[in-house]
Amino acid sequence: MDAPTSEQIAEWYPRLFRTAMRMTGRHDLAEDMTQEAFCRALKNWEKFNGYSLPTTWLRCILLNCVRDWQRRQSVRRCDPLDEWALPVSNPAGGPHDVLHKREQLQHMREAIQALPSALRPAFVATVLDGYTYKETADMLSVAVGTIASRVYEARKHVQAAMQKAYPEALT
Repeated sequence: MDAPTSEQIAEWYPRLFRTAMRMTGRHDLAEDMTQEAFCRALKNWEKFNGYSLPTTWLRCILLNCVRDWQRRQSVRRCDPLDEWALPVSNPAGGPHDVLHKREQLQHMREAIQALPSALRPAFVATVLDGYTYKETADMLSVAVGTIASRVYEARKHVQAAMQKAYPEALT
């Protein structure tokens, strides 16, 4: 299979970047991880067998880049992200509602970042990025049942965190 064109890379970049943002929680690090994933992919393009979509293969490489980075870190960080700020074009209900929604979104981000490292990739891939359990299982080299279990556990963690922050909303 031929190496991707610059147009294809430009098309694939935003989706991989969003995944990296969700995995790392930092804009600068997400850029680095996405670029590293593309560099590794282009360097090893002849190894791409074509059994999956190129974006699936790239995402697998990206996840490996993030895992490599996490292994090198002694302390995991979770910084607030302006990049994930809730877009507000016509705030129905006024500034109080907008602030409340932003706070909820921030709590959700923190809950996702706090997921155990074994659960987060499966949750991000399926729930946030829209990959199927099968695609995610292929990317992470685990069984589909393992993905289902990890997503279930991750949902429980996120729900518990949101219940703690907003007990009145999830009763």
